[in-house]
Amino acid sequence: MVSSGLFVNLCIFSFFVSIMIAIRIFLLQRLAHKYKWMSGIYASIVSAILMVYSVTYQQITYDLRFLPLILTVLYFGYRAGAVAGITMAVCSIYLESHWLLTILILIFTFLFSLPLIRYKKHFSLLKQSLLCFFLHFIVHVLLTNYFWNTPIQSPFYSEIEYLVFGILGLGVAVATIEFYRKFYAVAEEAAYAGSDSCKDEEDSFFVRIMKKELEYTKEQLESFINHHMDAVIITDLEGQILRVNEAYEKVYGWKSHEVIGKKYYDIAGAFSKDVHENIKKTVAEKEAINRVEVVRARKDGSLVDLRITISPIFNGKDELVGLSGVCVDISEAKKAKQELDLLHRKLKESELKYRTLFEYANDAIYLLEIGSDHFPARFVEVNEAGCKRFGYTREELLSMPCHGIIPRDSDIVQKTVEEIRNGNLSFTLQSQFTFKSGEIKKLEYSGKLFNIENKKVLLIVSRDRTEYLKTEELLQKSEKLAAVGQLATAIAHEIRNPLTAIKGFMQLLTEKASKEELTYMNIISSEIERIEMITDEFMSVAKPQAVTFQSIDLQLLIQQVILLLQPQATMKNIFIELNSYGEMPFVYCESNQMKQVFINILKNAIEAMPSGGEIKVELRKKDNNHIHIQIIDEGVGISKERIKHLGEPFYSIKEDGIGLGLMICFNIIQQHKGTLSIESEVNKGTSVEICLPLD
Repeated sequence: MVSSGLFVNLCIFSFFVSIMIAIRIFLLQRLAHKYKWMSGIYASIVSAILMVYSVTYQQITYDLRFLPLILTVLYFGYRAGAVAGITMAVCSIYLESHWLLTILILIFTFLFSLPLIRYKKHFSLLKQSLLCFFLHFIVHVLLTNYFWNTPIQSPFYSEIEYLVFGILGLGVAVATIEFYRKFYAVAEEAAYAGSDSCKDEEDSFFVRIMKKELEYTKEQLESFINHHMDAVIITDLEGQILRVNEAYEKVYGWKSHEVIGKKYYDIAGAFSKDVHENIKKTVAEKEAINRVEVVRARKDGSLVDLRITISPIFNGKDELVGLSGVCVDISEAKKAKQELDLLHRKLKESELKYRTLFEYANDAIYLLEIGSDHFPARFVEVNEAGCKRFGYTREELLSMPCHGIIPRDSDIVQKTVEEIRNGNLSFTLQSQFTFKSGEIKKLEYSGKLFNIENKKVLLIVSRDRTEYLKTEELLQKSEKLAAVGQLATAIAHEIRNPLTAIKGFMQLLTEKASKEELTYMNIISSEIERIEMITDEFMSVAKPQAVTFQSIDLQLLIQQVILLLQPQATMKNIFIELNSYGEMPFVYCESNQMKQVFINILKNAIEAMPSGGEIKVELRKKDNNHIHIQIIDEGVGISKERIKHLGEPFYSIKEDGIGLGLMICFNIIQQHKGTLSIESEVNKGTSVEICLPLD
């Protein structure tokens, strides 16, 4: 029973294979390659018909429905096979009850057949079809007998019958199709070679169709080669040139009649024979050599830069019969590229120099976009120095409007806008600006106005002149102080002369004075001596002297300084008290420099006590190697924020201060290998502690 049903399936299957070949010959000869998916639909129709004529035995259905699917996959590819498989699954749902089993067999058959596409070159189509069917048979047996929930298993001889009829059907179908293909290939070669049978007026309808197709294809190929803008050359496998176009003659300088029929590697400037053999081996694997840049010689010996693409030429039997090469002259393009690369390199070097100069300049550099109202609108670019000056990052500056950083009513903006409105393209200005940190700087900046991409931009190079102007002012004050010092020395010297005379006459008068007059004479003499001591101290400070370190009595030196400053202290109702704790050893130092230190510190203490008070100067020996001097006042004090800046150049808490006094004191104490520290509290006073080594 199974055999008869499968025989009917085999006859129907063979009939529809023959029908498909007839359809291809007479209807779809020229367009069959565009409609491979139609083969999948045709295969599914045949499978559905085979399902209708299937035979059922022991609840198992037998037919040859999977043979059209296998042939479709092998001949038309997996896309057509997928179309056939999906359609078969739909038909199975409508035609039979065990449709789920059919779909599972269909899926696993299709999946297990996929690896054959990778190795199909190693097997003939008959072997491929038999392998696919054998895989399907294994899937069919396993799913039917072991994985499907059916109480009755199919008998062994029924499965063998199914296998035999399947192999027989595939053998008949593949033999029929291959006979047709070989016949078509022979006829095609006969027509291409221009055989007598093709030229005969009584040619068959089939041959006349092929002849017209070949003529049409040949015309297209000739037109493509002749009108191709690039050089085209066609050779056989032995390297003999079969065809070149006009572009080849222009590129290489050889005429077509000079090279056709010759070996390609025998022509000057071409590839060698060994290279030709390597090319042939490469393209034989259906791998074209794409866009290889080479240098070749023309007929006149000159060199030309080419980009070559070499492709294989196969006949209808998929056999390699020749090579085609397309040569593109890239001499001008390469020259232009080299010039462009050189220009890019120069531009890059120029940009690198600019960036280096821009980024590492000590002066702040800004590039500003100018709005229609002549005011700066936004930052276009800024260097690192400019970012530090404003206290923002580069990204913040470039994202913020100018008026958010520099107010429009500021002096620096008003002066700049006035210059722009007056039509000045270049200008140099000086202004004062208060920055985000509260720091006030005096700036000198140069501006240059120009256009970039139809936008007005202003290049600003700004230099901080604050320190320079302070130094200049200090130099002027120093010159004045030097002149005052010289004048003071001269005046003190002149004062000493009358003091000497007065002192002499006072001694004469003392001898003749009465007791009452003697009392007044002694008071006058002590005051004259006091004036003389003050004058001597003033001259010792004002007169420049050589720096000489020696052991001195520090207590005596401080007494001399107090004597010098006592008149100024008395005028402000300030009393200076010197206290010494224990015996004070001599200190190795430079006396004039130490006097300058104590004068500066005591003078600052006096100026910090406008309402009067007491200044204490205390000396004590800390250990065997150091002596401490502490100067304590009852003045206005100094805030903690300002204490950390004391000693910096040009930093002063006094309105008329220069900011150099304490700096000099710190330097002198440091030169003497000592330390100077300041502690203060607002409205309570200040304590200055000096520690000096004894040796």
